[in-house]
Amino acid sequence: MSKLDQRHSATAVDTDQSLALGPDVTIATAAYGNEASTRTCLEALFKSAAGNYQLLLIDDCSPDPAAIQSLYREASAQHDNTQIFTFNRNLEYSGSVNAVLSQATGERVFFLSNDIFVTPAYLGTLLAAAEANPRAGILRGSSNYVDNGLASHNISPARPIKNLADLFSVGQEIAQLHGHATQPDPWLVGDAFLVTRQVINAIGTFDPLFFGYFADPDFGLRAQIAGFGLHLVPGAYAYHKPHANFGYLPPEPRQEKLERRWMRVIENWARFKLKWGLPIEQPYQSMAGVPWAELAARPFAPQRHYSAPADYTRYRTDLGSVA
Repeated sequence: MSKLDQRHSATAVDTDQSLALGPDVTIATAAYGNEASTRTCLEALFKSAAGNYQLLLIDDCSPDPAAIQSLYREASAQHDNTQIFTFNRNLEYSGSVNAVLSQATGERVFFLSNDIFVTPAYLGTLLAAAEANPRAGILRGSSNYVDNGLASHNISPARPIKNLADLFSVGQEIAQLHGHATQPDPWLVGDAFLVTRQVINAIGTFDPLFFGYFADPDFGLRAQIAGFGLHLVPGAYAYHKPHANFGYLPPEPRQEKLERRWMRVIENWARFKLKWGLPIEQPYQSMAGVPWAELAARPFAPQRHYSAPADYTRYRTDLGSVA
């Protein structure tokens, strides 16, 4: 990762300018291997954001730990306010996000999957939308691929994106077209999102009942029950590299990962149904089959809807070895 020329501006979203962010913003990503995609994710971030924001990097017990750790050390050398967490067992997506939500100090917290490539316009538009909508507790942007299949979330750029310069130009154009207008989001797809400190204070972290899947829609649902909005911001466009965390694997490990994924989807769907009182015989077809509005209308009960943050400092490898 090369040292990048970053220009500081509080509102800059031009393709040659980065957005100046202070320590009141936390940005985080997590990797289970795939050094190449993670490198591009961080390159896009460092070209998009300058300033002393808190950066959290999670290594979820990668099968290629040397490569990911080397990349994270490069990032830490480039950005002073960086913390690196290395798990000694695979805690899945949900465990990685819980480390972020537990260790974040910012008033605005971004989580980015390592196959998401952001732009200055993406970050700035989401922050502007959060500022304009104080009760918008969780906001996510649009992308070329969001696995909810909703047309409102999935935007096909008018021209090809061949590199980060193309992406930054497209992101700027989409931001200018849509501004920071928001619309209600039926459920949270948590590959990339912004969550406010008020939401974390009210509902805590992902529910550890879920291992990997269904933790993010459960989190969004609990936020709505607690009185916060769940919003899509179409003008905040990020590129999602399709199948990035499967395609880099050789055929046999790829097939094993896919089979493991579907086993966990079915297991966590059963947990979701039990938690929210859905018919136990209801098969998983799509998230659109869940009565989101009905569930979100339930009364808030802290003992049911709050999941306490945990202390992940024992996993910090920028301070020492993993416990």
